[in-house]
Amino acid sequence: MPRLKDIAQKAHVDVSTVSRALNDSPYIHPSTKRRILQVASELRYGSNATKEILTGGRVHAVGIIVPDIELNIFMDFVREAEVRATKENYDLVVCLSGDDAQRENRLLKKMRAGLVDGIVITSTGENNALLNDINASGIPVVQVLRDVSRELDCVSVDYAQSVRSAFTVLQDSGCQQIALINGPSFDISYHEKAAVYKQLTKEVGYPAEMAELDTYPHSFVKAGYDLFKELYSKTPNIDGVMVANDSEALGVLQYAEEYNIKIPETVKLISLAGGTVSRLTSNKVSAIDFPSDELARRAIHMVITKVEKLEQYSEIHRVNVQTRFEKRKTC
Repeated sequence: MPRLKDIAQKAHVDVSTVSRALNDSPYIHPSTKRRILQVASELRYGSNATKEILTGGRVHAVGIIVPDIELNIFMDFVREAEVRATKENYDLVVCLSGDDAQRENRLLKKMRAGLVDGIVITSTGENNALLNDINASGIPVVQVLRDVSRELDCVSVDYAQSVRSAFTVLQDSGCQQIALINGPSFDISYHEKAAVYKQLTKEVGYPAEMAELDTYPHSFVKAGYDLFKELYSKTPNIDGVMVANDSEALGVLQYAEEYNIKIPETVKLISLAGGTVSRLTSNKVSAIDFPSDELARRAIHMVITKVEKLEQYSEIHRVNVQTRFEKRKTC
């Protein structure tokens, strides 16, 4: 099977120029693009994708890269994105990075090679140079839920407001010792949650009781279990807990059930990133609900608009979608 390198050698250009040509980038001379596409056709490189480029300029597909889709908000987002993309006659190519920067890099390079017309990504933040290069080459990139590059469009939520809302609810419910179970602090979303939590506890004079991860876990459910065990063993007077996501909330519930800690009578619990999981568990979790339908609608519309060039704009778009507190059984 021919590679980009083979096309580059025969067309007397470098590999990055081949990639731009195969992705219908406007940042390449028309004669060079024609020569590269002709060579690609002769070598029968990616015959279906190349044929689409030669005849229509697009493959009508959007790539989505998210960390995982198990028991979390990304599961909801991908489902809604599929609905939105289908309405626009686009397919989705969904890939899971596992929050591994090297895997994310490989996936991005494959998508750049002609698999998709645009990319929606929840990035690790370790491949910003590549993301910016892909975007500049004519394949639009939209970030979702993690704003790791200021040079790219982003659709996210106001994490600070989400933490403030949950903290206020717990205070109004009578909680005197509110703890935070967080993700890895190097992740921009978890870092922001931790910073706001520390500020809030300082303002009200509570000690900050927080447990967070050093790296992305294999299971956020187990992480929630272990972190709550650590916190509750050290500070048994905790009466309110905010957890970074639904999966961690499940872990907290498991530990509480095993050790007969009554929720919400003894400890009130709120997920800071509520989705389907927090609504469907038997002990329905009170949560700051993320509107996955709105996140998907905004992100898919933004990337397809740029692909179709329906709206000519050069400024970077940043959209924060409103979250809302949903009271259920745990608070």
